[in-house]
Amino acid sequence: MRKRDESKGIFCIEGLWDPDLRVSSSVEPLLDLLNLNALLEYIRVDVATHEEFEFYIRKWTQKRYSHYPILYVASHGSESEIQIGEDAYSIEALGDLLEGKCANRFIMFSSCSTLRIAKRVLLRFLRKTGALAVCGYSVEVNWLRSTAFELLLFSQVQKNEFSGRGAEAIVRGATELAQSFKDLKFVIVSVKDLAD
Repeated sequence: MRKRDESKGIFCIEGLWDPDLRVSSSVEPLLDLLNLNALLEYIRVDVATHEEFEFYIRKWTQKRYSHYPILYVASHGSESEIQIGEDAYSIEALGDLLEGKCANRFIMFSSCSTLRIAKRVLLRFLRKTGALAVCGYSVEVNWLRSTAFELLLFSQVQKNEFSGRGAEAIVRGATELAQSFKDLKFVIVSVKDLAD
């Protein structure tokens, strides 16, 4: 459990944004800004294949990376999937890979439409992984607006304990923040929703 006053690092797995490798789109400037402002540590890796993605997901769950309880998956996406290279990777397959390995961890899908799925599917993902919360977008999002939102979201999440007790405050803060970004159709579910 990461306490309220402890820094909660981000483990970012970023997919290819453009098949043209000369295009340098990345979420790294956002992470650098968070690092400068809040001394928030991060690890960021690029992936282009399912094998690379799964390799880094397994790394994230290792004890040595417990100071990075926020998984930030930044890629293209579609309904219930993220795009890894040229192939889709389902939320269900990720849930299977992370089964029982995400206690007191927070998962953010920074991808268009990935969470355009039934709440029961997200609750099943939470139950299977043991994650504290999972969040993302249910529509196609504007890059600049989603980046601004994520900067504020990650700053807000830092203020809360990563435990079942802190989940309600995380959801409340994220939901209030999302009111200023209604076009993003931000979705968040947490362990609190499992009890309802």
